[in-house]
Amino acid sequence: MQRISSWTDLVAAFGLFRYGTVTGGVAPTPLKAEWLNMVQEELANFILAYLPALDKDDNTQLLKAIQAFGSAYPLKSTTLAGYGIVDAYTKPEADGLLSKKANNAITLAGYGIGDAYTKLVIDAALADKQAAIGNLAATKQDKNTALMAANGWRLDKATGLLEQWGNGYCPPDAATAAINFPTPFAEVYNCFGNKVTPNSQDGDGNAAGALAISATQYQLFNDTVAYGATIHWRAIGRAPGY
Repeated sequence: MQRISSWTDLVAAFGLFRYGTVTGGVAPTPLKAEWLNMVQEELANFILAYLPALDKDDNTQLLKAIQAFGSAYPLKSTTLAGYGIVDAYTKPEADGLLSKKANNAITLAGYGIGDAYTKLVIDAALADKQAAIGNLAATKQDKNTALMAANGWRLDKATGLLEQWGNGYCPPDAATAAINFPTPFAEVYNCFGNKVTPNSQDGDGNAAGALAISATQYQLFNDTVAYGATIHWRAIGRAPGY
């Protein structure tokens, strides 16, 4: 499963669809056939895993497939489900089952049945397992998110550090109009750029770069009189909400 941003750069912050108008200079996010096909196949594959066939006249097939999934794989632990562990008993459930087994073992020991763990042994083992799962939960962190494109961004969700980059053209001895960052900053720490167009130095110098004019926009500049330039830029700062 991928967001629409995997197929187009014309997206809002964090890879979401955006409104826009071509006449207003901001194109809306296009509905790419590749993305629609991906969503269709994700849904169809899940339905076909639990139902015999797709039915164009039945709009409840996804619901029926989810219900069939729930019947096939009942949730054993709501506590562990948040960590992707759904095929496990809770400790009270395990204690109840193991208590019966241990008590039966003690009762039946007089009849030569001695190949069973006692409740104390099982409780100790389960306590170790619960501690290990607790450590896993404590070290769990959100994954980083990113828009990997020519004009893109990367967010470190553990710290809130937002890194953005891109490129653009600037005419000779000029500065561009304000350009929107791929996603807004809360605060810009640094923004800089450098021209990559070859053989573009003249008597007026060779300076070119980028500067942030707000938390949401930047500008490219080129001091070379005789040549336009392609400028690569990079900015780092703090993401909104951190």
